[in-house]
Amino acid sequence: MGKADNIKRAKRLKEAKRKREQDALIAAGFGPASKVLQQRNVNSGIETRLNNGKIKYSELLKELVHPIVSETDDITIVRTKYTFGAHAWNAATLREKSEEIYQLAKKDISSIMPDIPEIEQLFDEMVKRKQEEFSEFKNIIADFEIKKIRGLEYDLTVATTPLKDL
Repeated sequence: MGKADNIKRAKRLKEAKRKREQDALIAAGFGPASKVLQQRNVNSGIETRLNNGKIKYSELLKELVHPIVSETDDITIVRTKYTFGAHAWNAATLREKSEEIYQLAKKDISSIMPDIPEIEQLFDEMVKRKQEEFSEFKNIIADFEIKKIRGLEYDLTVATTPLKDL
């Protein structure tokens, strides 16, 4: 083997090792997004506890937002769509407490994206879907972090707070 072949082989081995480590972290719930979210919370003085239970709000949010995410979306667009989905999730959850809060959230989304005329309709559809399919989940999405891993894959970490704590 020549020097160039050895360099290429070393790069492939290094990338394979990084991928294995990354996959192990994600499987354990410590993906790159989780690390960033925990560090941001530590810097803000917020206690972070890992959810080792059966309910993963990151998976629930992915299910809610999945219909509006396209394979051609770049990570910036994906973040925007997840922000919209989290806003719809919270509005639907808060609607149980107060219709006024829900209407304010709906008004906010319209003012943020006034150039998209069908935004209110999409918001209503997402809220309806949350209420129909995820009504038993009462936590508010306080924060989320999304990091691109490789290719079209990304890691999503969601921080929640129970509705009763608000």
